[in-house]
Amino acid sequence: MDVSIIIVNYNTKEITNNCIESIFKYTSGLSYEVILVDNASIDGSADYFEKDKRILLVKSDTNLGFGNANNLGYKYAKGKYLFFLNSDTLLLN
Repeated sequence: MDVSIIIVNYNTKEITNNCIESIFKYTSGLSYEVILVDNASIDGSADYFEKDKRILLVKSDTNLGFGNANNLGYKYAKGKYLFFLNSDTLLLN
């Protein structure tokens, strides 16, 4: 595994979904995994992303904050490199 992409979500289902879709659309030439840490969202994010088998969803029972949620995602990472990506980012090419 080349890269572990770690994204933190807190009640931003649509923005996070757009971010994830852009990763799968524009990333090629390397092996990667997408780890999504849900920070106890109440907007249905966890249920929505649980259905996406392309990603690893890590659900937190409490809002850990951005830094601690990234650290939680890191515990599941298998990549040689880590890419901490904000959920409001869109890859363009």
